[in-house]
Amino acid sequence: PPPAPPPLWGCPPAPGPLLPPLCTPGCGVPPAWAARLGATGFLISKCCLPLFKAKPGKAKRVRTIFSSEQLARLEQEFARQQYLVGQERCLLASSLHLSEEQVKVWFQNRRIKWRKQSLEQQQAKLAKMGLATPQR
Repeated sequence: PPPAPPPLWGCPPAPGPLLPPLCTPGCGVPPAWAARLGATGFLISKCCLPLFKAKPGKAKRVRTIFSSEQLARLEQEFARQQYLVGQERCLLASSLHLSEEQVKVWFQNRRIKWRKQSLEQQQAKLAKMGLATPQR
């Protein structure tokens, strides 16, 4: 039989001291972070553990990084109106090279931020007048 292919992660079992984990380049994880997994003898560092917790068939969503131009335009539209629906959202998403879902979620998050800021401003005004209420 042909030899088994090398593992995609970790190090094969070795006699003697634990070998440092094989992880992503630049991980910089000291050997003390390595943990032997059951009887397999493979070593894995803690930074790799999230890879094994993911549900099969469901990839983790990557966080969207908006450019400064996209953020400026989104903020401009939010100042104009706090809710975008239908064709307005479609047109904005298209012009910013984003998906409608990304625009929708950005607006949802921005509304939450706006409400929080408004509440803090109201509490600050009440505190100035000596009518402060206890925070929740």
